[in-house]
Amino acid sequence: MKAVRKSLFGVLRHIIFWTVALSLLVSSVMFATIFFHTVRVQREGSVSLLARTVAYATEAAVVFDDRQTAAEILDKILADEESVCRITIYSKTGSNEEVFAQASKPLCGNASARGWKKAVISFLSSGTKRPRIDYGGEHQGFVEVVGDDAVYMGFLYQGTAVLTVCLILAVLMARVSAREMERRFATELASLSGMAHAARLEGDFTRRLPAFEIAEFNGLGQDFNALFSEIQVRNAELALRQSHLETINRTLSSQAMCDPLTGLANRACFSEQLEIAIGKARMDGSRVGVLYIDNDHFKDINDSFGHAAGDSLLVNVGKRLSGAVRESDLVARLGGDEFVILLAPVNGEDDLRHVSNKVLAAMSRKLRLAEREGVDIELGVSIGMAVFPEQANDAIGLLRAADHAMYRAKRLGRGRACIYDPSVDAALEDE
Repeated sequence: MKAVRKSLFGVLRHIIFWTVALSLLVSSVMFATIFFHTVRVQREGSVSLLARTVAYATEAAVVFDDRQTAAEILDKILADEESVCRITIYSKTGSNEEVFAQASKPLCGNASARGWKKAVISFLSSGTKRPRIDYGGEHQGFVEVVGDDAVYMGFLYQGTAVLTVCLILAVLMARVSAREMERRFATELASLSGMAHAARLEGDFTRRLPAFEIAEFNGLGQDFNALFSEIQVRNAELALRQSHLETINRTLSSQAMCDPLTGLANRACFSEQLEIAIGKARMDGSRVGVLYIDNDHFKDINDSFGHAAGDSLLVNVGKRLSGAVRESDLVARLGGDEFVILLAPVNGEDDLRHVSNKVLAAMSRKLRLAEREGVDIELGVSIGMAVFPEQANDAIGLLRAADHAMYRAKRLGRGRACIYDPSVDAALEDE
C-alpha cells in the first residue's frame, strides 16, 4: 500500500499555528502574573504608607489623650481614601491595649464580594497594617488599617480587557505572518528543487538523504541520493589529505620541540614542560627539581679536537644523562654545552643529590673519539640544583637559581654538584 504523504505547506501551517498559540498562551500567563503581582505590591505599599501617615498624624492626640481630635482625623482620612474599610487606633494602658479611636465604612467591597471575585480580592488583599505610635522612646499604641481591595476590581477589569484585545490582535497578526511565511517557503523551496535537479544533471555535488514524511522533501531527497556516490569519493580524498597534513604537522611540531643534534628536548620544550610541572605542583602541593648541567672545559676540547669531536661529546653526554634519570624525567639541551634535567615530582633536596651523584658517576667514564683513533677524553660536568617551591616560586626563578648554583660548582673546582643557597650565590653574583 502506497504511503500517504502530508503536504509540506500543510505541515508548516500546522506547526506555525501551534507554535504561535503556545507562545501567546505562555506570554499571556506571564503578563497576567506580572500584572496581578504589580497591583498587589502597589496596593500593599499604598495601605502601608497610609498606616504610617495616620500614626504620624494622630501621634499628638494619642499622647495627650485627645480622643475627639483623633476621631476627627480618622473620619477625614477615611473620607478621602476609597480603598480603606476601617482605621482603628489602639492606646496602650499598662499591659493592656484598648480602642482609642475608630472610623469605618458601613459596607466594604470585601464583604459584598462572592465567588471568584472574593478569591481575587483575597489574593490582592493587602492585609492589616499596624505601625506603632511611639513618643519619647515609649510605646504609646498602634494604628490598624484594613484595606478595601474591591476598588481595584475595576482596574483589573480594564487590564484584563486590554490584555484580551492584545491577545486577539496578536493571533490575527500571527495568522497573517504564517501565511506570508508559507508563501516565502513555497517560493524558496521551488527554487531549491530546481537547483537540486540542475546539480544532479551537471554532476557538481551530491548528498544521500533518508526517506521523508513530507512528499516535497522526499522527492528532493531522491534527487540528492542519485549523486551521493561522488561525494563519498571526494570525502575519502579529503580525509586522506587531512591525514597526510596532520602527519606533516606532527612531524614539524616534533622537530620544533627537539634539539637537532642530540635528539633531546630543546629550550622551548623544556620551558613548556617546566611551566606545566610547576602548575601541577601548585595544585597538589608537590615539589619540582631542576639540575642545571654545564660541561667542563668544553671549549678546550672543541678547539683541540674540532667541532665534530665537540658534537660527538654533546651527543654522548645527552645519552648518559638520559640513562641516569627516570623515564618520567625530562632531559633537555638548552644550547651550546648546557643541559638541564627536570625532575617531577621529587621529595626534596636529597632526591636531587641522588640524581646528581648518578650523573657524575655516568660522566666518570672516558669518551673515545671516533674522529681521533686512540684518543680518549675525560668528561666533566658542573651541576647546579634547585627545588620548587623552597628556592623559587616560578619557572624562571627556578632555572635561574639552578644556574647560579652551577656557577658556584664551577668556582669550587668543577666536577661537582651544588644546591642553590641564596646567601652564598647572591654573594658570588655580586663579585
